[in-house]
Amino acid sequence: MEVLGTAPRPLRQEDRRRYSYWCFRIFIASWIGYAGFYFCRRNISWTPLPSTSHPGWLNGLADLLMVFGAGYMVGQFVGGWAADRFGARRTVLFGGMLSLVSTGQGFGWPAMMKLFSVWLPRRELAIGMAWWSTSYALGSFLATALATALSTVEFIPIVAGSKLSILVPCVILFLTTVFFYIRARDLPSEVGLEQIHSQTDPLSPSIGWMPVLRNREIQLLAIMYFFLKLTRYALLFWLPVYIIETQHSKGNSALLLSSLFELTGFIGALFASYASERWFDSRRYPVGAGMLFLAAFVFLLHPLVSSWGTVPTGISIALIGMLIFGPDVLMASVAVVEAVPSDQTGRAAGYVNGMGSLGQMVSPVLVALSTRFFGWNSIFSIFVVCSLLAASLLVVRWNSPVSQDLMPKTA
Repeated sequence: MEVLGTAPRPLRQEDRRRYSYWCFRIFIASWIGYAGFYFCRRNISWTPLPSTSHPGWLNGLADLLMVFGAGYMVGQFVGGWAADRFGARRTVLFGGMLSLVSTGQGFGWPAMMKLFSVWLPRRELAIGMAWWSTSYALGSFLATALATALSTVEFIPIVAGSKLSILVPCVILFLTTVFFYIRARDLPSEVGLEQIHSQTDPLSPSIGWMPVLRNREIQLLAIMYFFLKLTRYALLFWLPVYIIETQHSKGNSALLLSSLFELTGFIGALFASYASERWFDSRRYPVGAGMLFLAAFVFLLHPLVSSWGTVPTGISIALIGMLIFGPDVLMASVAVVEAVPSDQTGRAAGYVNGMGSLGQMVSPVLVALSTRFFGWNSIFSIFVVCSLLAASLLVVRWNSPVSQDLMPKTA
């Protein structure tokens, strides 16, 4: 095992086995715990999918998504502070219970980043986070599929189906949150193992926000994530409507086609992480910038490609998913964790994602205004600009390696 800032001490074989067991156990618990949040995040958006020709509905959805984004943003900041102060387990438990009755979604992300910063060695962080990212790619898809099925199945009345699409996800979130709380541990010391990053106490109540706010790398990542998350959430919530309007598809067909964005997203996350580790000496910024420049190019072509039919549209959506989710995972999780000591991870992750959530909150307003005055294809012009701005910010640190004071020292 590696220890930050100190010479590594050899571990007995039994301790190695126990550490591997607990890392795998926490990985599974956090995967299930975070996926559960999506069942109460995607359970009402398209249940049922209304007629998009009614302008009042579009404006009402934009208002609803903006309020949700505001709540999510607040949750990120509070959840980040709570994760550093009280640990991931209690933060996720509180956030999960809050999400059962209101918008408490933001508590999950900074708590999970906190947990991985404590348990995963830095050399395994990028690959581990890439595989873990399937929790929100597949979790979001499964949540949408469940809500749609409950609200549209023929033998369930529409009113009862709509209620089930809200109640059943709440039960699932409750179970996954409790499962996470029971199975996870905040620190290796709680199960008799040494802490692998020993330069700081991971739970330090005396640490405030100023070290995070003064961190220039965190500030750059936060501004970048404003544009990236604006794009990602606009696609998550508006892509089905776009397909209906431009492809004249039915609701279920639009949902199926738009789901490619999330289903292929984890492939992009895996590619970004493996490419960063194997081809760029663990540098994150070249990979993130390169994928976002490619995303801008695909966005530019998409209105033309979508006119060729369903299959080219699906291929374009799949490429977009890979090119957006790759930098999203690599920069908003791995790069953030590597930029700060473990006692600041919760706040740093909450701050970066909170600023990204500000972009998420703005996105429905931009989409509604753009489609009203310029048509549906105009939203891809917004995505081109946002991708180019995000990529340009990452280019600033193109040659920057992982901070050496945060890298594990090997024997």
